[in-house]
Amino acid sequence: MMPAVPSLNKQLSRVAFALVVMATAGAIFYPFYWMIMASLQPEGTSFARHNLLIPVGISGEAYANLLLRKPMLLWVVNTFLVTAASTAIVIPLALLAAYSITRFRFRGRTGFIFSILLTQLLPVTSLVIPLFLIFRAYKLLNTLGGVTIAYVTFLLPFTIWMLWGYLQTIPGDFEEAAMVDGCSRMGAFVRVTLPIAVPGLTAAALFAFLESWNQYLLAFVLTSSESNWVVSLGLFSFTSEYVILVEQMMAASVIASIPALLVFVILQRFLRGGLALGGLRG
Repeated sequence: MMPAVPSLNKQLSRVAFALVVMATAGAIFYPFYWMIMASLQPEGTSFARHNLLIPVGISGEAYANLLLRKPMLLWVVNTFLVTAASTAIVIPLALLAAYSITRFRFRGRTGFIFSILLTQLLPVTSLVIPLFLIFRAYKLLNTLGGVTIAYVTFLLPFTIWMLWGYLQTIPGDFEEAAMVDGCSRMGAFVRVTLPIAVPGLTAAALFAFLESWNQYLLAFVLTSSESNWVVSLGLFSFTSEYVILVEQMMAASVIASIPALLVFVILQRFLRGGLALGGLRG
């Protein structure tokens, strides 16, 4: 009869683990479920109906009013342009910088690494006013190009730090073997290191994209006209001193989350399979 006790304890531990997982998943996904359900309620009823777990009715009124009264699609396009441009600029620059400090020893290397780390200790709010004055002097205020430059400025240091840590895990012997076989330094980098670094590049690109997509403060300081707003500024426009358009705000949040979700779905397969593929090619 004694062996039944460990078996019972094992089953109880499995049940407890399953309950913890279910509770955690519910805590994570319920806000998204509430957002979707609130966006499908008639205007002004979300706060009146405290329980949206089982909605009473479904309405597309919030989406219709949002698309008719607000330039939501324009905000999404602006956000995508700024985000894609900043990511496309940051990743090559960060890769070359991270590769240089990983493979080469040069004067000032330690100071350069320390300065990258130091920039992460400074809050964005401490640099907003100097950035505003610089952009005003160069007439970059209220332009998508100016917002893109600002995003690149704040994304680049941490992206370099991410890729530097990843490139340190790739042995330099692979490149040396390629150069012995006749490859140049650049050829060894492109043919050997770059394919192996695909998962790290994907993670860095995903970080840069999502960080740019969700950025609010820089866009708020550098843009003023509604035609140059990004999604984060557009979401803030649904609140006023006396009224909060909850249903339209939730509808805008649903629309704004779709592109970011699609990018994650597209890139996540590289996160899983890129390392094995790069290893085979290397």
